[in-house]
Amino acid sequence: MSQEAEEAEQRITRRLRELRLERGLTLDKVAAAADLTPGYLSRVESGQRVPSLGTLVVLARALDVSIADLVAAEERRSPIVKREDAVTYGTRGASMTHLSPPSSALEATLVTLRGKSVPPRPTRHRGEEWLHVVSGHLELTLAGETHLLAAGDSAQFPGSTDHTLRGAPDAEVLVVIA
Repeated sequence: MSQEAEEAEQRITRRLRELRLERGLTLDKVAAAADLTPGYLSRVESGQRVPSLGTLVVLARALDVSIADLVAAEERRSPIVKREDAVTYGTRGASMTHLSPPSSALEATLVTLRGKSVPPRPTRHRGEEWLHVVSGHLELTLAGETHLLAAGDSAQFPGSTDHTLRGAPDAEVLVVIA
């Protein structure tokens, strides 16, 4: 693993703990909200475990922050995000490149799926979600109904609708949450 990837993992696990403590939340409370065990969350916060993208999604929701807020190297004031400054986080199942500044009301993310569901179980969040299949094919499951989308197709739905994304290997999807 590259030094940059290791630093990103350490930054994310530190940030999870910082956010939990800033909000005065216990391990038990955040773990319950994210459907995780307190022991697992403790190991994530201490850097002993690396959370999957799906786990990051549910932890961000439990802490009421965006994924970009979890993975950002530093607070950016500029409205411009240069390619080299875009934060990418990934696992074997998928990678996410955050294209909007941290703490932005609009969260734009380029998701590369590798045949896995993101998150692994249905999720929901505040706001509206719009997605566009850049390349490959995508299975979008909304409220239990599966839709097959191809490159060039888009979808928009309330974030409060249970949903998962599952892509063919190397499918790329642009996701915008507002």
